[in-house]
Amino acid sequence: MCSAKPLITIYTEQFPPYNFSNKGQFQGINLDITRTLCERAQVECKFELLPWSRAYSLVQQNSFSGLVSTARSAEREALFYWVGPLVSSRTFFYRLTGNTHINPTNLTHVSDYSLGVVRGNVYEELVEAIGFKENKNLLKVAHHYEYMNLFFKNKIDLMLGSELTLDYQLQQFGHGGKEVVKLVELPVDAVKGNYLVFNKAIPIEIVERFNQQLKLLKEQDNLALYRNRYMK
Repeated sequence: MCSAKPLITIYTEQFPPYNFSNKGQFQGINLDITRTLCERAQVECKFELLPWSRAYSLVQQNSFSGLVSTARSAEREALFYWVGPLVSSRTFFYRLTGNTHINPTNLTHVSDYSLGVVRGNVYEELVEAIGFKENKNLLKVAHHYEYMNLFFKNKIDLMLGSELTLDYQLQQFGHGGKEVVKLVELPVDAVKGNYLVFNKAIPIEIVERFNQQLKLLKEQDNLALYRNRYMK
């Protein structure tokens, strides 16, 4: 008899279009890619959607677990095994259209204003590096819904959004793209894109199978099949 497939719990968060729950169905560009990789690597995967900080903590505690989508940085490098990069996009600061007085033209000026970020998110490190400080002009919250709510109530000046995720985020609040103005790009050179990460207790040969299958997927159409499901 053949042995049963290994079972891996893969945590994710509500962050469309990369990964999200739609009427109880887990979807998204990177989640769909991950599901395909599980099938092709002959691994049984179950998915759990949680707030980011909880998911990030659990993947470090639970031996047969993973997390998608995770930005790769020097601080995180040694914590996990990495599969990717998957799909990501450029990140910008935005203001409300009516707030014409908020008009930074470069990175040295954005920290003159207030911003919200999810605590533990990779953006936290990046914005602190350019001058944002907690209890001064940086509000740290548990979920991006919290800072977006404050942003649309004019309680904070700026929000961050990527070119792929912004429209989805705005739609969740009943807003459209015309209500915000793109400002300065946040360089993410220190971040090497979005990845699927695994707890280091997972056998390295499983991780290698995932990376090999991802390479084969990219050779087909550079993951366009998965992007096009969610791109308008």
